[in-house]
Amino acid sequence: MSNPNSLKKSYALAIDIGGTKMAAAIVDTFGQQVTETTTESVPRDSNGMAHPEAIIQWIGAQLSVIEYPLEGIGLSLCGNVDEDTGFVPLSANLHWRQVPFGQMVASATSLPVMAATDVRMAALAEATWGVARGVDFFAWATIGTGFGGYLFLDGKLYRGFHGYAGNFGHNTWDEVNGVMCGCSKKGCVETFVSGPGIARAGQKIASSIESSLLSQQAKNKPMESRDVFMAANAGDSEAKTILENAQRLTAISLAGLVNILDLEMIVIGGGVASASPDYVEQISQLIPQYLMTEEAKRDLRVEKESFSNASLIGAAGDVFIKRGLLSLHERTQI
Repeated sequence: MSNPNSLKKSYALAIDIGGTKMAAAIVDTFGQQVTETTTESVPRDSNGMAHPEAIIQWIGAQLSVIEYPLEGIGLSLCGNVDEDTGFVPLSANLHWRQVPFGQMVASATSLPVMAATDVRMAALAEATWGVARGVDFFAWATIGTGFGGYLFLDGKLYRGFHGYAGNFGHNTWDEVNGVMCGCSKKGCVETFVSGPGIARAGQKIASSIESSLLSQQAKNKPMESRDVFMAANAGDSEAKTILENAQRLTAISLAGLVNILDLEMIVIGGGVASASPDYVEQISQLIPQYLMTEEAKRDLRVEKESFSNASLIGAAGDVFIKRGLLSLHERTQI
């Protein structure tokens, strides 16, 4: 396929299973959604574990109303995923260990299923149709329920030896004073900069300073990260400090990637990143002070994600690439 304009329009059902929400849409070979996104909360059992069978029932319900011929199902999952088999050895946010979810979906639907970690799918979307099109060295980073990403190096998605590259959110920052992470380690960067981490910091302030706006917001319900953003927007100094600390640690973490890999670009997405219009820009302004080389300070670009849900779009792209309908190297343009 040498000419992207000659691409045949084909369709895939894209599914994105996040830590709290799941989404579905039909996407075509040009990266365009042809249906509205359907969303639902992730069903969980009494122990808080995401319920695989209930999720599969929901996927079946999406298939039952689809009128497009499908090339397959693209399955984006938060956590470690063996992209060759769809096996999930660990998903901290879904509380899954050793779940053959990709195989389960394929068996239930009788369709080809291409499963991978959500951050890989997002990086694929940005490289193929988004802001990183034409960029050979970039990292995708998401700040939401968790913190992590994926790497695109020398024009290729980089999966690492075991296929789990990009878990920089699980680098240890403070194992002494930090809290337990869903990955079973203590003090991971993710526990400080993610949505739950920001909410936890807000709850701590609300419990100790009764006069703060955060304490008023926490009177009748558990603290959420959006409460911290709202308080910061209203001028609450404690809330502003919480967000500044999260941004600083995020910048340190991402600058470390650039120092190691000499990246051209970092693309940032996720619910926390989009909770404030200038959140990504503020992180971008902090990163240079943690970079080693003058070249990196001069040339690094930090961009917001191109899509409202890059993982969802990329899940469809994975289907098209693995079915031979699209080449990542063509970098097709919407």
